[in-house]
Amino acid sequence: MARAERLTDMRNLRPGLLLGALMLQACGGNYQAPLEDQSAVLERTPPPIYSTTGVSTATGAISSSSASGTSSAPAPSGARTIAAGVEVQPAPGVSVNVVDEPTGIRRNSLGRAPLDGSPAPVSAPAPAPAAVQGASAAPAVSAPAPSSQGAAGAQRHTVVRGDTLYSIAWQYSVDVRALALANNLNPPYIIYPGQELTVNISGVSSNAVAAVPTLPAAPAGDAAPAPVARAVDPAPERRTGNVPSKVVDDIAWQWPVQGRVLRSFSASSSATSRGIDIGASQGDAVFAAADGDVVYSGRGIQGQGDLIIIRHSARHLSAYSHNSAMLVQEGARVRAGDKIAEVGRDSRGAELLHFEVRVDGAALDPARYLP
Repeated sequence: MARAERLTDMRNLRPGLLLGALMLQACGGNYQAPLEDQSAVLERTPPPIYSTTGVSTATGAISSSSASGTSSAPAPSGARTIAAGVEVQPAPGVSVNVVDEPTGIRRNSLGRAPLDGSPAPVSAPAPAPAAVQGASAAPAVSAPAPSSQGAAGAQRHTVVRGDTLYSIAWQYSVDVRALALANNLNPPYIIYPGQELTVNISGVSSNAVAAVPTLPAAPAGDAAPAPVARAVDPAPERRTGNVPSKVVDDIAWQWPVQGRVLRSFSASSSATSRGIDIGASQGDAVFAAADGDVVYSGRGIQGQGDLIIIRHSARHLSAYSHNSAMLVQEGARVRAGDKIAEVGRDSRGAELLHFEVRVDGAALDPARYLP
């Protein structure tokens, strides 16, 4: 009976002994308490932070927050400032690109090599920023734009196909006779495409100009054309009725088209109008303002559209711009009131005729000649 009781007591002790043995084994092993029980003894270190906009500095402090407060320690060389009072040290072997540093990586310092192994094209270095150049840097000097034909101050003209001496003289506002003398041209005064002509007539005397005979209206490269006799035009091709006229310099002048003056003459060198603009409807008849010979009929002068020039004397020319149709050719003889063209549109789309009068190459107010 006593032995049975002892066995029973030993059976009751086995779970306790087993539990105790496990506890002893745990105490002698590498058992670690839960993380929350280690918070008071483990050291927290801030993770590395990498910045591409910081400023390099050799000294400073690394600040980090912990459960117990804020600590500060001297920062090693190479630390980067990422905020006011906050600097970080990159991990070993990690390079930080700081754009404010001269050695930082920039877009213009990167290159690309083709996949086929050929050398990459060399590009010009980008200019330094304005802040680096400073306010005292000299401004860049741009090359002057080439002067266009007909521009004020131009000294030479390159002949192109379709040019005549009259169109060139009209383009540069010089006397056609003086132009021929300045270039040592002799009858029949033929010019050729590609030929260089001077338009500087300052060395030509007025007496020499007066002695020059009438120049033919020959296009570049062509011989002087024979005068074209005026055919008998039907009534619609000629102005009829009582047409007012005005005699100036022994020439009878009349209006080239019926209409209102939209823009008057200006002698200013900066003005765009060296004549008058007369409003009319597209397709209306344009009439010769006086008797004369057609010395130019074409569109080779920039900004004038289809242009007709008539010589009324050795000194007097009239010009008719922005035509929609031109009915006469160079060399044709016309009388005042003959239909020579039809009204068109200017570069702005306005329906009008631009009319000019030139005397000795100079543009004069057409109002002095029109009735």
